[in-house]
Amino acid sequence: MVRVRVLYFSIIRDFTGVKEEDVEVKGATVADLLAEIYRKYGKLAEWAKEEEVIVVINGEVKGPNYELREGDEVAIVPPLSGGACAGFVDEIKPGEEIKKFVEALPPDVGAVAVFVGVVKGLVNNKKVASLFYEVYEPHSSKSLVKIVKEEVAKRGLATAEILHKKGLAMPGEPVLFVAVASRGRKEVLSALPVIVERVKKEALVWKLEKREDGEYWIIGEKRVKRDTR
Repeated sequence: MVRVRVLYFSIIRDFTGVKEEDVEVKGATVADLLAEIYRKYGKLAEWAKEEEVIVVINGEVKGPNYELREGDEVAIVPPLSGGACAGFVDEIKPGEEIKKFVEALPPDVGAVAVFVGVVKGLVNNKKVASLFYEVYEPHSSKSLVKIVKEEVAKRGLATAEILHKKGLAMPGEPVLFVAVASRGRKEVLSALPVIVERVKKEALVWKLEKREDGEYWIIGEKRVKRDTR
């Protein structure tokens, strides 16, 4: 038996009538925890028969077989309000994307934050000719969807979106679009840099930078010169 702290969000909280509570689980898995919660809250159990319930353990989305540990913080959340819009695309038009993002927002949203990344034209005082983004689909797009799902669930956002350029890009061209929406500004302003940093570290994309002094693979924070002989 383990004891965990459970937090309820959105419509889930309406079914339970409480925001958070400690729950003793007669078992060790997420499935065991959900069974315990469903026994206690019949309306939630009925709703869960037709709708998806997402479980976030210490900030990470986990499946039914995940083994709980004493003192874990567990968030029980409904499906994402705005879906998990994320993927690699041939072209990014920030103005159009912002317009579409805002027009699709639910009425209780009061804040939106947007990040647009562009190709640098100068790196280490060397002119950049182009940047090529190599992806491995569908896995690369799935890596972006994973980030969106986890951060929306963890932070209680209304929705979020990540679009990443694939293929050839030129200096000044938009290559990354990240938008987040929530009821208040604090949530979006704290979530945006975290999501951008996760894209940088977790997205399955490989970058080849061509500049006046040669070609470089961008590996993490480093640039490794490509041997073209």
